Amino acid sequence: MSRSILWAIALALFATFPVLAANNIGIGAVDMQQVLEQSKLGKRLQEQLRQEFEPRARKFAEEEKEIHALQQAFERDKTLMSKDQAAKQEKELVGRIEAYQKKVQPLQQELAKVQQMKGREIVAPAREAVNTVAKKKKLSMVIERGLAGMLYLDSTLDITAEVIEELDSRAK
Repeated sequence: MSRSILWAIALALFATFPVLAANNIGIGAVDMQQVLEQSKLGKRLQEQLRQEFEPRARKFAEEEKEIHALQQAFERDKTLMSKDQAAKQEKELVGRIEAYQKKVQPLQQELAKVQQMKGREIVAPAREAVNTVAKKKKLSMVIERGLAGMLYLDSTLDITAEVIEELDSRAK
């Protein structure tokens, strides 16, 4: 989304705030990232991802450490090498890095895909929890705390903890 569109949205929101306040219409804010990270459902989904991907990622982490150690050794020792030796070792190092990236890329893509699917599992219940809390508090509007362009928000408007509590009460 372009900056001009975000600014237009922010200005439109700020222009409506005085009208809303005059009509005693309630506004709330929620940090959805915090809801996703701290709710029981969010934690359960994160743990599922960790259990599924951590063993495979560990293997790649070891290889990444080896490559990093080789890079450090090369940087340390290259001044002692001839140009041909340095070029040869650098070429081998670059080849190893490229091979590593080719092996890791499918795992990263799979992880991103699964994260997106798991994210969908929590978005709908989280929205329902936001709606429930908003109705209980008789709020007319709930905005995302992380919304680009939001520079200040009174902490009394933050309903994140209540949304997490509502979402947790619905968790199986």
